[in-house]
Amino acid sequence: MALSSRERQQLLALAIILALGAAAAFWFYWRQPKLEEVQTLQRQVDSLRAMVDSARQDLARGTVEDLRRRVADYEGGLSLMRQLVPSGAEVPSLIDDVASRARLRGVEIGQINPQPVTPDIPFQVQRYRFNVFGHFDQIGEFLADIASLQRIMVPYNVAINPASSTAQQAYADTSGALLEAQFQLRTFVKPQAPGDSIAGL
Repeated sequence: MALSSRERQQLLALAIILALGAAAAFWFYWRQPKLEEVQTLQRQVDSLRAMVDSARQDLARGTVEDLRRRVADYEGGLSLMRQLVPSGAEVPSLIDDVASRARLRGVEIGQINPQPVTPDIPFQVQRYRFNVFGHFDQIGEFLADIASLQRIMVPYNVAINPASSTAQQAYADTSGALLEAQFQLRTFVKPQAPGDSIAGL
């Protein structure tokens, strides 16, 4: 059956429309994304090339050595902080160290009361309230011993008063020179890592 001229024109128009649709689909669904991907890769290559060129210039100027020196200084400071700032697990042994210093100096510890932990950046702050009994020179040496510990432990808000007669009798002091010192002790603690269970926090 022969097609009429009108039907041939309609088929030709349909074929042209399908060809244009196929070309548009090719462009939008394959060619355009590929072009965008190529452009993105080109930008990344250009960025990496700029970084490499900058590193070469720094190397030529000798700034890499300066950077290494700064990193070494930072590592030294970090190492010192690790020596001075305890972890949470160390705090109970530090309190034991304070108690042993008290025994060494002849100071009697009446009370040790932990205070709430204060979260801070970059360290947590742990505080303890102490109530101790001893003579003036013993208390002074004891506080100096605390300050000389390897870790940062800071006594503050120190109040020294004559001991009550009850305390003098309890500690068998007949000299009448027994003093009661109340102070707070603060230490800065490395924050607990997620998932760790650390005593003393």
